[in-house]
Amino acid sequence: MKYGVLGTGDVAHTIANKLIELGHEVMMGSRSANNPSAVLWAGQNGERASHGTFADAAQFGERVFCCVQGIHALEALQMAGEENLAGKILIDQSNPFLYKEGNISLDPQYSGWTSLGEEVQRLLPQTKVVKTLNYLHNYLMTHPDELPEPITGFYCGNDKEAKQAVAALLHDFGWTDTMDLGDISRSRYTEMLGAFWPAVYGSLGHMDWGFKLIRK
Repeated sequence: MKYGVLGTGDVAHTIANKLIELGHEVMMGSRSANNPSAVLWAGQNGERASHGTFADAAQFGERVFCCVQGIHALEALQMAGEENLAGKILIDQSNPFLYKEGNISLDPQYSGWTSLGEEVQRLLPQTKVVKTLNYLHNYLMTHPDELPEPITGFYCGNDKEAKQAVAALLHDFGWTDTMDLGDISRSRYTEMLGAFWPAVYGSLGHMDWGFKLIRK
């Protein structure tokens, strides 16, 4: 399958590398067609890897990952083009975080009675947005089995078939415990959960941990 990955940071590289490992074709997209990080990544990953603009990657991918910094997500998706994302699954991993003095706060425009996931879906009404894996360290997104116990892969979205497809992809990523939280409004909770990491990191001094939901 062809995937577009929007972003060139650590999360984007983690996801793009795993997709290549699984045999997919991947285009990494950024603001410019020749972003140095994207060019380097594509050069290191063979003929199934390429790079381009946000719009190029959105058009290329049968499915698209949004891995840009949350406060820039809507702008990046506007640059990607509503027409290039219509009818496709958009896997949203962005968080609306503001950082100050070692702490995190949700950007007020994406909190309260909305969330960034919901605003992404409003921006792209013809796109099947699924929020997932936005609440843990990027390495664990594709290596959950490296922890001593299974952790829970939460996801949410409005389209049932899109969520089933994302759950199958999570299985390919190594997740054995996944959970459908409901519609895209549940992004409010996974985005808040993502803001928990500074407290745990401050206590443990590392990011090798995740959340496990024990249920009946």
